[in-house]
Amino acid sequence: MVETRKTLESFVYQLGDENFRGAIETLKELGTGARNTPKSPVKNKAIEYVISTVQDKSRLKDMAIKLAEFEDATAKEIAAHLLMSVYDEYPRQVSNVLRSLANDENWEVREWVAGACGEILTNHFELFYEDIKSWTRDNSENVRRAASIAAMYAGKKRKEEYGEPLLDIVELLLTDSNPYVKKNLGQFAIGDGLLRYYPSKVLARLDKWIEISDENARWNIAKIFSSAEGMKYICEAESIIKILLHDERYKVKKAIDSTLNKAIKKNPELVNGLTIKVKQ
Repeated sequence: MVETRKTLESFVYQLGDENFRGAIETLKELGTGARNTPKSPVKNKAIEYVISTVQDKSRLKDMAIKLAEFEDATAKEIAAHLLMSVYDEYPRQVSNVLRSLANDENWEVREWVAGACGEILTNHFELFYEDIKSWTRDNSENVRRAASIAAMYAGKKRKEEYGEPLLDIVELLLTDSNPYVKKNLGQFAIGDGLLRYYPSKVLARLDKWIEISDENARWNIAKIFSSAEGMKYICEAESIIKILLHDERYKVKKAIDSTLNKAIKKNPELVNGLTIKVKQ
């Protein structure tokens, strides 16, 4: 415990001295993972220690921004969560830096940023909501994808008043044709996320979304039911399934056939609850 504290003290000192490479190397002393970078628990502990030690919010913000600009994945991951802690004081600066980090080439950095954005959206919903919503129109697929993941994370609190606005965010991405956005939207952000947190609201939205004839929107709807949570609602949403099954477009047909076969393989009794015939 004493050694850990000394290491963290050294880490904070080096950050203050802008010796970011040295700071990251110091953090490795507490344990590294597969990429020879500090493990997630180590990074989380470092973040907590910095926040508790650096009381001056302006200094903490400046430190986080400089860390975000340093070309190192660990530095950027830590920076994202330090920025999260000063959002209430510097919302515009923090939002701009996080938007830039959300487009980082390193996927692990993008994950940490999405987590930070989800936390900010949860705690500062009214202030951050329009920013995240605007991300759905960004030129970068990475930033658009971050918006959907942030919405999913914010949904974990299951706050009733968050439900519809969060669904408005993912709705804006339904017709997005980018593979990276699609991969993370229907099955993940909606199916395994918002459907779990707001089932009645999502099912009601599906009645609206199925009226969107866009191929990508239909594909996303089909993929919602391929998630573990989505499979529970296949019988309840049979009218939606029927429309998807009658869609002759290859991508939609492939998506719904794959979804139903996957669901029936997991639960063979599902066939008995459906009035429609499913090709197996």
